[in-house]
Amino acid sequence: MNIIEKVRSILESFPKISEVCNEVHIDFADPEPTSYGLSSTGDSLISEDIIGNQKRQHSFLLYTTYSSINDYERLHNSSALLELGVWLHDQIDAEVETTIGETVCTGNITKLTADNGMLYNIPQENELDGIQYQIQIIAEYTVRR
Repeated sequence: MNIIEKVRSILESFPKISEVCNEVHIDFADPEPTSYGLSSTGDSLISEDIIGNQKRQHSFLLYTTYSSINDYERLHNSSALLELGVWLHDQIDAEVETTIGETVCTGNITKLTADNGMLYNIPQENELDGIQYQIQIIAEYTVRR
């Protein structure tokens, strides 16, 4: 699995994911409650050694759509995102594949962080529509040549 597929798989294994849904979509979240969307926002080279081994960083935005009828639900939503961020920190060492040219290289996730969880979108017309949150996820990983 490449870094996008692996992070998606890790998110789908979050124990509380079933409270919202059982699938993480790529690039978007449905507007109805019970949806997650993982959007890749870029990959960058951090360092490279003399034989070509690399340390890379990949950035994501995770969009979540939750029900938000009252303060109890909104507190539950924020708490779930807080728990997700704490849980992600422990999800390291997963193997990833990176294709460079025609060569498939393997490596491992060395760091996984979640920051800046915040309210992203509020329904304009129907209060029963889902409210969207956004959280930034950073995955650092290695590529062995």
